[in-house]
Amino acid sequence: MAPIRGFFVWGGGALLILIPFYLFALLGWPAHPDSCTNINAAGVQVIPYIEGTTTPDVDHPDSCYCEKFDVDQVAHGAPGIRQPINTNSNYYALFTSLALVFFIRWDRKKALNGETDVRNVFYSSESWVPEVWVFAVLFLGLGSMWFHASLSETVSWFDGMSMYVFASFLPVITVRRRFNIGVFFYCAYAVLVIVFTMLSRILADVHLISMKLIASLVGIYFLTELALQIYDMVRLGGWSAYWDQVKADWDDGWSKRATIFWWVGAACFGVATMFQILSQTGGPFCSATSKFQPHGLLWHTLSGAMAVLLYFYWREQRDEAMRARFAASS
Repeated sequence: MAPIRGFFVWGGGALLILIPFYLFALLGWPAHPDSCTNINAAGVQVIPYIEGTTTPDVDHPDSCYCEKFDVDQVAHGAPGIRQPINTNSNYYALFTSLALVFFIRWDRKKALNGETDVRNVFYSSESWVPEVWVFAVLFLGLGSMWFHASLSETVSWFDGMSMYVFASFLPVITVRRRFNIGVFFYCAYAVLVIVFTMLSRILADVHLISMKLIASLVGIYFLTELALQIYDMVRLGGWSAYWDQVKADWDDGWSKRATIFWWVGAACFGVATMFQILSQTGGPFCSATSKFQPHGLLWHTLSGAMAVLLYFYWREQRDEAMRARFAASS
């Protein structure tokens, strides 16, 4: 029988993140305004100047992703939710991560019953790697809630950490696909998350540091995917043999499906990033009092869709067959 531990990871992870979140929302947040609020130590919002001038930018007194909030509540750590739309949109993660649990269990059952010839880590009942991805997808949304609900620097770093937990998985699983590296997977993953979280805290004053660090991790992921293709080409004996294998995999259908999932996922992330940029405070898609907040409703949810599509990309891979092919040619 396929293990049910994914449900415990999902439920336990949700409780671990949401119980203290609800307690803070009920009892009050730390009165330590995030730098994006422009609230000083006296609890007063210092309106910045329009760039290149000495004119106060009264239309954009903060840079907290557009949605309006109560300055006094943030300054005094009052109970409640500062940005309800950007906060509540993150509940999508409960559903995307739970969907992954069902898909992973379904794939494992097929593998155990001999109903599929696909063999990779996401079909393995022994590996915890799929559960790690479930938690990363869950935390990606629920971690973001801490920032938008509190706008408190004391806890808002959870938002950045959730993105590093998610993005650090990408290059490490890419290496894991070709090499059965066991415990090294978890060690390398933990190191990346810790290093990038610490860098985010150390460089907190650098403009948009979280987005720059995420971009670095995404860049590392692309380079790792490229390196994996070069590695395959070398192990297969050169460009000609590699290209023959690419065509054979494409004709089999699985490579075509995997490629479609990857590119649709990349497109989701690209569109999500566009909305994230254009809906910044003062951006063309920003309306602080509107019920339609693109940052939460599009950046958050499209990033969640990308996470599911990446799983569908990975689940198509014939990683164990590729390793066996290399072993036979050695």
